[in-house]
Parts: sequence; structure tokens; C-alpha cells
Amino acid sequence: MTKAAEMSHAPGRRWAPVTTKSFVSRFGLLALWLIEIVVFIAIAPKIFLNINTFSQLASSQASLVVLALAVVPTLAVGEIDLSVASVMGLGAIIFGQLNGVLGISPIVAIIVAVGTSAVAGLISGLITVLLRVQGLIVTLGMGTLALGITLLVSNSQSVGGVSPELSHFVNLPIGGVSVAFFIAIVLALVLWYVIRHMPLGRSMLFLGFNREVARLSGIRGNRLRILSFVAGSLIAGIAGVISIGVAGGADPTSFQPLLLPAFAATFLGTLVFTPGQVNPLGTVVSLYFLATGIFGIQVLGAGTWVSNVFYGVALVAIIAVSGIAANYGHLIGRKNHG
Repeated sequence: MTKAAEMSHAPGRRWAPVTTKSFVSRFGLLALWLIEIVVFIAIAPKIFLNINTFSQLASSQASLVVLALAVVPTLAVGEIDLSVASVMGLGAIIFGQLNGVLGISPIVAIIVAVGTSAVAGLISGLITVLLRVQGLIVTLGMGTLALGITLLVSNSQSVGGVSPELSHFVNLPIGGVSVAFFIAIVLALVLWYVIRHMPLGRSMLFLGFNREVARLSGIRGNRLRILSFVAGSLIAGIAGVISIGVAGGADPTSFQPLLLPAFAATFLGTLVFTPGQVNPLGTVVSLYFLATGIFGIQVLGAGTWVSNVFYGVALVAIIAVSGIAANYGHLIGRKNHG
């Protein structure tokens, strides 16, 4: 990689003066989250002034946080992986069959489940890169294939009886919050460090920003794109293992609805901390912002439909805002060059 390229795709290395506008753009969602909590406290103080409410909310979203993080690697390099929810289900069911049904050691079952998930990502990456097929189409097909294999392996039945040791571990409370939550946070921190502070992560961001310029700068884009698919599917497999461990079982058809929340949180996360860039910590904040809103509205009497509406509106809104920002920047650029 050339020195110029190294400097150009290292946004975390440059310090810029913090203005009111930049502060709001970086931390505005955090402020909205705080306002959201204050409003719900005012409306339902008995529920929202109870620390157990937030402990349970944090724990209950752990596997979804990990799934949302599975979207980050491919999005960072400019790809979209629509198979992550199905791969999560595949990992969960394979673990359940091996450990809960066949009685295989949970360690071996985890390795096989997560490894199989990673292989699904490898296949998607190879087809996308080597055959030059759009990743969106490839992963849509891979998601359908993974769901089919999941139904085959489980015989279209729920799988249970997983290791009590795993369930005890992931549900073990630390300060009132389950270990599963802390696993999700540690994973988010690792991803954040890789993307923001390691050459590998900065190359991924640069590749996602401009693939042709990245190629001319000496970045091996094909390898990074394949790696991103593998990493995303591997993380999705981890999400599946955490999910079945938390619940003690899994329904093979219950994972596809999680795709929308995962993408909504990841896209919304691009507005936090480093606006315009994919970032794992922003993804975590966004997911809990959305989860808090959904929980609060449901407490006030709304039905289960509100979650789909909330996530859908969030996803459409962020895409609309991104489009407006891009068009505005284009108009400003034309004006300056005019």
C-alpha cells in the first residue's frame, strides 16, 4: 500500500476541531436515546425507574446485537450480506442437533456450528468475487439455501435440550446483566479496534469508499471482500450459538425476522461517533436506542406489530437521510466548481 493511500484512509488518525455541528452529528443519537428514556420514565415511572427493566432489556438483545455486528464487515467493504439471519439460524440448529440431540460436547458443537457458518460466508464471498456476481443476489440465494439446510437438519422441528452448562454460562448475571450481553460488547469492541485502529480495518473502509482507488493504491480488494463475507457469517454463527444458549432451544423459522432489525441498527449506527462510516459501537448504540423505543411503546399498550413498524421506519429514514446528504454534497460540489 502506498503512503498516500495509508494516510487517506486513516480517518481515525486525524484530529479536527470539535464544532457544535460535528458534536451533534456524532452524539445526537445518544442524546435522543437519553430523551427517549426520560420521556418513558415520565410516562411509566414504575417500570422505567426500575433497574431490572434495563438489565433485562440489555440481556434480551444480546444475540441480536451480535447479529447486527455480523452485518458490519461486509458493509465496511461496500457489500451487503442478506444471508446473516439464515446463517445465524443454521449455526443455532447445527449446535442444537449436535449438542442437544446427539449429546456431542458443547465445545465441539460450537466449533462445528460456527465453522459451518463461516464456510457459508466463504462460498458467498468466492462466488461474489471470482464470478463477479452481485453480493446482494448471491447472499439472498445463500440465505435461502441456509434456511433449507436448517429445516432439513432440524426436520422442521424446534430443537432443544442443549447443554445446561452453556445455558448457565450465557445467562449468568454479572451486575444484573447476562454474560451474553458482555460477550456482545467485547465483540463490538474488538471489531471497533480492528476497523478504526488496524491497517486491515482501515483498508476495508477505504475499499468500501472507493473500490477502484483502493485497487490503484495497492489494496488487495478481492481478498478483503472474501474475508468480510467469512467474518460476517462467522459472527452470525456465534449469534446463533448465543441465541440457542440463552433460550435453551431454537425454532428453525424464527431467525429470518431478525434481518430487518440487524440492518436497521447497522445503518443507523453510521450516524453515531463517526458519521458516514460503518462502526460497531454505533451499531450497538443504535440497536438499544431502537429496542428501548419498541419496549416503551409496547409497555404503553401497542401490539407486537410496533417492532416491524419501528425498525422499518428507522431503515427507510436513514436511507432517505443518506440520499439527501449525498445529493446536497453533490450540489455543493457543483456550485464550488461552477
